[in-house]
Amino acid sequence: MTTANVYGMDIQAGRDLATRMDSDATEIETLTTRLTGMLEGTPWYGPDATRFKGDWSGQYVPALTSVVQALRENSQQIFAQAQSQEDASS
Repeated sequence: MTTANVYGMDIQAGRDLATRMDSDATEIETLTTRLTGMLEGTPWYGPDATRFKGDWSGQYVPALTSVVQALRENSQQIFAQAQSQEDASS
């Protein structure tokens, strides 16, 4: 079957995708927290440590937080689209 002129969403597939996005966002948050804790607990001193820890907290954690936020926002959007599709198909 060609989908060239078909519009809409496989509702269950959309919900599955949204659920996966949300759970992956949670996993990224958990990993970020775990790695941050390990970094803070690692005895490491000197300019390399200072630079790395600064990069981690100033650049990498915010980037990971942005990914989490994007996944959650897109998850909500896909859930809403799936609901709209279900409502329109009813």
